[in-house]
Parts: sequence; structure tokens; C-alpha cells
Amino acid sequence: MRTALRRLVQGLLVLALIPFLLDVPAGADASAESLLATGAAPNATVVSVEGRRTVVATAGRSSDPALVLIHGFGGSTFGWRHVMEPLAASGWYVVALDLPGFGLAEKGWGGAYDHASHARFVLAVMDQMQIKQAVLAGHSMGGNVVSWIAALAPERVRGLALIDAAIGASFGDSPATSALQAPPLRRAARILIRSAFTEATFGELLSSAFAVKSAATPEMIRGYAAASRLPEWDAALLGVLRDGSKNALTQPIAQIVSRAGAPIPTLILWGSEDSWVPITAGESLRDALPAATYVVLPGIGHVPFEEDPAAFIAALEDWLAR
Repeated sequence: MRTALRRLVQGLLVLALIPFLLDVPAGADASAESLLATGAAPNATVVSVEGRRTVVATAGRSSDPALVLIHGFGGSTFGWRHVMEPLAASGWYVVALDLPGFGLAEKGWGGAYDHASHARFVLAVMDQMQIKQAVLAGHSMGGNVVSWIAALAPERVRGLALIDAAIGASFGDSPATSALQAPPLRRAARILIRSAFTEATFGELLSSAFAVKSAATPEMIRGYAAASRLPEWDAALLGVLRDGSKNALTQPIAQIVSRAGAPIPTLILWGSEDSWVPITAGESLRDALPAATYVVLPGIGHVPFEEDPAAFIAALEDWLAR
């Protein structure tokens, strides 16, 4: 019995030590500044907000009303590169930023990546840029983040544009994500992610979100994949998974939008062929928010501003004008 117990302990120690005997694959050592040209929207800069580095891109005059664009899972300011200048030309000060853990923003295991923390970070960016109130447009996961902003600080929200939005989405809180708290298992997961990830596999994943497959160009794939060239990007991805169970809104979206005294004007904009957050989710959101403007873009998938920028701009500008 003692021999068996000793061997079991020895085996567990070996399993715990193996990840530390292997090196995390190299190749992620670029700086955010060096990646701005390929992995961010035009006119983007690296800034520090509350001690955390991120990227902010702007278009238009700061004296115009503000429109803040919030990306989805795996997104960044890069995704908005085709639409910022046209939206600014219609009279808006357009601001896009990388949420902590995404794009060219600071990475690492220790950050807070739940959507409430993301919402507070966006508000801190707005404070630093002296933006008192803005229309907030959130895509996919970003739709939940802007909903959190409206819940936390409704007086800062002039309007909400929910684009193929994953409202109330939570994930995680499973034995697998809980196991990531153990350093050996977390290191093993990082080795697996770094070893499996290639630009080609990332391109296949990204293309699966599109109904217009021709939109997934090599240049676009490189832009989204730029985040994987930053140190600790894989640790940040694990942190996002770790915090995913905290993302659900604490009140219904209808209650958030029906702000006391002045309901928040809302746009629900969806691609009819969205395979990631299907049109049925958009219809449910429309039913929950009957006063919202509801627009469906035919033949478009999950990422309308990439698949048909002109149609996306026209739909958003029409709502903004009203």
C-alpha cells in the first residue's frame, strides 16, 4: 500500500512538472506599436488607460457627437477600418478601441476580462477622451458589453446599436475552466494553443462567420491574427474563458433600455445569414425591444461591416440621422 501510494504521488508530481519542462512555443514577441499598420484601424495609437495599455482609433472632429464602436470576440479596431471615415463624414466623432485581452491591447492571465470590467474600461476611455455621452455600437460579444455600459451608466448612453449581438451570453464555470487556475494545467493549455494556432487555421475560423466568403482576404486575416503576435496573447485567451461565466446581464435588456424618463434609442442590425448568432436571436431581441429599429441585411453573415461595408454604413447612418 505504501509503495502504491508513493508511486501515485510520484506520478502526480511528474504530471505537474511536465508542462514546466517544455517551453511555450516562441513567436509572440512583437509590440503593439509595431503592429498598428497591419492590425489596427487607421489613425490608431497606443494609449494607457488606468494603467492598462490599449489601442484607440479615431475619425472625425472631437467637437461632433461621439459614436463609440465596440468589437466582438476576437475583434479589434481593425474590423472597423472600412467604416470609420464614412461615418465620421456624416457628422460623428467615431472612436474604436481594443478591449482588454483582445486586439493589440495588453495581454496576460491576471487581467479582468468579464464584460462588466470591459464596460468599466470603455467608460474610463471615454473619461480620458472627455466624452461625456456617446452612441454605443457593439458587435457580437460587444453587444453585451455596450448593454453592460447602459446598465452601469445609462446617463452616458445616447443610443445603442446592437449588431449581430450576443446579448446575455455567458460561458465557462466548468471543470475545464476551473482547472485553468492550476499553473501546470494552464501552462499545458498555453502550449497546446500556441502549437495548434496558425494564420491558416485562424482564417478558416474567421471565414466560417462570413456568408460572403470573398470578404475573408489574406490581408484581412493577417489583420485579425496580429493579436497572436503579442506576448501573453494565449494567457489572455485563457483569462477570457476563465471569466466567461460572469458575463450575463444582471437585468433584462428591456429594463436596461427603458431608462427612467428617457428610453435609450436602439438599433438592432443583423445579417440574415448569420451562422454564429442566428437571425432567430435577432428576432428574439426585437420582440424584447419592440420600440427598437430592426434592420436585416440580406445575404450577409455575422460580420456585416466586413462583408458589405456600404450596406452596413447606410443602415447605421439612416438610424443615426433619426
